Amino acid sequence: MLKVTIEKNIVDFTNVKQLPVAEVNFSQSESNAITAGCVLMLNVDLKVRNLLAIEDMEYLYFDEVTSNQQMLIEMVQVQLQSKVDAIVIGVQIEEPVSIAQRVHAINKDIPILILTEPERYKQVKQALIFTPFLSNEVTPWSTDAMSQFPEVLQETVKRKQKRHSYKKSIAAAQLRLADVYHKRPQVKHYLDRLLDHVPIGVLNVDIQGSVLGLNRFASQILNRSEREAIGASFTDIFPASKRDALRDLIAQCVAPARHRTPEVFDISETVGKIRHVEVMASSLVDSSGQLGATVILQDVTGRICAEQERSRAEEALRVSEGLYRELVQTMSEALALTDEQHCITYVNDSFCNMFGFTSEEVLRKPLLGLVHEDYQESMHECMLNPVQGAGVHRYETAWVTKTGEKIYTLTSPKRLFDPELGYVGCLGVFTDITERKKVEGLEKKHMMELAHVSRVTTLGEMSSQIAHELAQPLAAIAALSAGSVKMMKSGSADHDEILGSLTDISEQSSRAREIVLRLRNFVRNDEMQYQPIELNKLIGTVVHLVEMEARWHSLPVQLDLQGTVQHTQGDRVLLEQVVLNLVHNAIEAMQGINRHKRKLVIRTSNVDEHTLQVAVIDNGPGISEENLKKLFEPFFTTKPDGMGMGLAITRSIIDAHKGKLTASCNGHGGATFCFTLPVVKKEEEGGD
Repeated sequence: MLKVTIEKNIVDFTNVKQLPVAEVNFSQSESNAITAGCVLMLNVDLKVRNLLAIEDMEYLYFDEVTSNQQMLIEMVQVQLQSKVDAIVIGVQIEEPVSIAQRVHAINKDIPILILTEPERYKQVKQALIFTPFLSNEVTPWSTDAMSQFPEVLQETVKRKQKRHSYKKSIAAAQLRLADVYHKRPQVKHYLDRLLDHVPIGVLNVDIQGSVLGLNRFASQILNRSEREAIGASFTDIFPASKRDALRDLIAQCVAPARHRTPEVFDISETVGKIRHVEVMASSLVDSSGQLGATVILQDVTGRICAEQERSRAEEALRVSEGLYRELVQTMSEALALTDEQHCITYVNDSFCNMFGFTSEEVLRKPLLGLVHEDYQESMHECMLNPVQGAGVHRYETAWVTKTGEKIYTLTSPKRLFDPELGYVGCLGVFTDITERKKVEGLEKKHMMELAHVSRVTTLGEMSSQIAHELAQPLAAIAALSAGSVKMMKSGSADHDEILGSLTDISEQSSRAREIVLRLRNFVRNDEMQYQPIELNKLIGTVVHLVEMEARWHSLPVQLDLQGTVQHTQGDRVLLEQVVLNLVHNAIEAMQGINRHKRKLVIRTSNVDEHTLQVAVIDNGPGISEENLKKLFEPFFTTKPDGMGMGLAITRSIIDAHKGKLTASCNGHGGATFCFTLPVVKKEEEGGD
């Protein structure tokens, strides 16, 4: 006994009898007509009913079944009267497969659509496969594909109505044959008409394979008229390469013990168009006892072409995937794929070679576990916010290999999205720059050494001015000390006078100490130390260093500093050396100019929100066009005793700070040297 649970009401289907099929008048118009179809809705929720109400469900009406037991029994009776064209079982039914099994045990012709949640779809489909007494007309349907459900429901009803119409026609014909058995000619004519309207090809052949008769659909499939086909060899209609297989297929029908299976043949060559037919044969014995065969032909061109197209697409996809995998495996850059938790799901050979691991050793491991501790935080931020779309950003990152070696890469992370699943992981491409970093380190060390030599040389050139500058406070200290000693020896020392002298001595010694400290800081030979720099203050420090030389040459230094200049970042001593070199060169260039006309301007400005600029402007003799082209080349100089390294070192320092140094002639006849530096925001300063 099958029990259907609907709001705890039990319905017994056991005693329901199937009513006989009513006879219908067989005609072409009635067999092809589509009448209004009835769809029975078993406990279908409101959302699905509203969806079907919104859609244009032509030729369909719905009978909703509630929990009332009597209405459910009437519904089953309607099914058995062949007035129901489809049944839709709602997701709330607890045993949908059992209901379908019982209904099909009574009437297999009724299509049943079982609505189910996406997570239960595979379970229901598997249950249908292994459940007896079910036809192919029971279909599970996932609720996440409801947009296609109305169309599928309409096609299901139309298919059932057509099949039901054919069966009614055949049943009616069988009843009439029983009544008019003695009128065989009329019966044969009637059967011929019946076969002419079924959507399959039917033909009869004798034991030699000659065609005895065929219906209209077989004539269309084979592209032969009845006159051309009757009496001809059936195998000759097929291509020569297929005839032996066709003879074997027909031979199967005269051997009852052999299993009969349909076969598909390509008859495009003989019919003049692309056509594939599925052939099935069964034995035929005429009234005289002669043995023959009835051959059933089904046009499967659409299905075969679709399968061939799918096979070609699958092969093209397989080849494409193979080429892509080969490309990824042989590329020089290391490549890694991670999931949404940043655990490695794939690496290529270059990644294994770069890090020293096998792919099995790193799969499912977090990628951040390979990052050097100094770069852990920045790399984590890059992986949380990788590039989307077509943009490419590269980040310098340090890693630790299997052997503990530190390597450097340019890392390009990119987010991966699936149209349905959303964010699925990240793709990382890694370019090894370890050797380049080593070369850059050596070049930086060499630049620092050259810069130190240049600073020492500059101070050597300024030694007379420095000595003069130090002599003033030292001479004042000596004079004040001698005067104080003389007053104390004579006994005429006044307390206030002695206190004033000591105060002056303290001020002069502080002045001398400040000069010495500035010189010591300027010539120190430390590693590059990046720190936030306020450009105007740095210019002020340099001016203190050069003011003694400027006074020596009767040259006023004019400052034109923008009040709101932004901050940059770099090595303070190296940037002071850049400004000092440019100012020192300007002072030397104006030695041949009248003292009263000499003018030196140092100007700072914000070029834009990302760039700062410092300009050193003089009104000396300027620079020739030819010398401008070679000005920053090593060992090029216009000074009789110059080495030609000052401006080359200056440009290297600016390049190391990601800036740019240029030279040009100005409107006053002199030269203007400008260098730019990148702006550093406040939050970036705090992160260093």
